[in-house]
Amino acid sequence: MPTEAEEPTTQLWLPLADRLVLLIGAPLLGGGLGLLLPSLADWLTGLPWVPMRGPFELVASFEGRWVGSAFGGLGLLAGLVLVVVAFATSLKVTLTDSRVELEKNDTRWGIDRAVVDAVFMDGKRLVILDRESRQLLRDTSEEKPADVARAFAAHGYPWAEADPYAELYRRWVPGTPEVPGAVNALLKAREVALEKKASADIAELREEVEKLGFAVRDEATRQYWRPLVRS
Repeated sequence: MPTEAEEPTTQLWLPLADRLVLLIGAPLLGGGLGLLLPSLADWLTGLPWVPMRGPFELVASFEGRWVGSAFGGLGLLAGLVLVVVAFATSLKVTLTDSRVELEKNDTRWGIDRAVVDAVFMDGKRLVILDRESRQLLRDTSEEKPADVARAFAAHGYPWAEADPYAELYRRWVPGTPEVPGAVNALLKAREVALEKKASADIAELREEVEKLGFAVRDEATRQYWRPLVRS
């Protein structure tokens, strides 16, 4: 019997075509824009209606053959930084028959197959639920939904075509009577976090809501709640 290290694996991440576009396109685009920036700035400073002229005037004030090369190099560097950020912030999923390994923002964690009760896509978000319908994962996947479905099904995970508990969700508004006061307070704080796009607080407050027996999902700053389903 193969050990976990010997198990066949499937990786879901940025599709190869997207990675190539980023690796090649972003540095080239950044470098090209950098090379053109001095000439563009010089032209823009001659237009009386251009707002925020200060930065353009500063760029146009530099003289010498080195200017274009210097800004081209800075643009190339900016493109490479964009590639690094895009790679780091894209969810990487590595599947085996016994475990889901996850990586994002230099953080790694895992989910054992034994605790997984349902896997599905909610729009662009990959969702994994446990046997009490808690969300073990809700994060954006850059892969095509059909490819995600095939990968999880091939490794024996319980794939669902849609959220099996979708009909239980209700729109949350402050003071919702069906929700305990403590949960209302957490959802109010989470609403503020959503408005500020504070991802760490959003995730932490969702976990706190689940500890009190409720699940929450969001669309922009709108939140939808349901009770956890015990099995």
